Amino acid sequence: MQFIAKPVLENKFWIVEDNGQKVGTIRSNEHGVTLQVGKQNQTFKALDELKQKMKVSFTGKDVVTVDKQEHEVHGYPCKTEPYNPIYDLKRKLPLYTKTEGSQSFFCAGYFCIKFDNGWVPAYCPKLITLGRNEFMGPFKTKLEANEALRHANG
Repeated sequence: MQFIAKPVLENKFWIVEDNGQKVGTIRSNEHGVTLQVGKQNQTFKALDELKQKMKVSFTGKDVVTVDKQEHEVHGYPCKTEPYNPIYDLKRKLPLYTKTEGSQSFFCAGYFCIKFDNGWVPAYCPKLITLGRNEFMGPFKTKLEANEALRHANG
């Protein structure tokens, strides 16, 4: 039986598979390398010793990279794909919902919100949170919000 080890943490932790099914793990620590298959553990002095004694092949990084999509509502960044984007003229806030039928509105951009313990930074807070607390924003960048926060706490 030939095992395939896929890296999770580079040179520290691998998932061991047999025919595409997870069957165990390999951990590297100060005592050497431990192969765990089922309830059995085998410790080796080094990774090379494990490769020699066991039928394990190591694959390269098999990590899928997901393109981080950037979303905007009226020029302000938001966490998720916005639905029902509107601009509240009265409060000057870019609003959106996270799903088509949602009634819960979020405010796009970076904010500084004053709670009982002081001013805190926030990214895309709920509209109800801003309605209940004093706030500064929206800001288009985290840097702008941090600068305002520094002045507020200053």
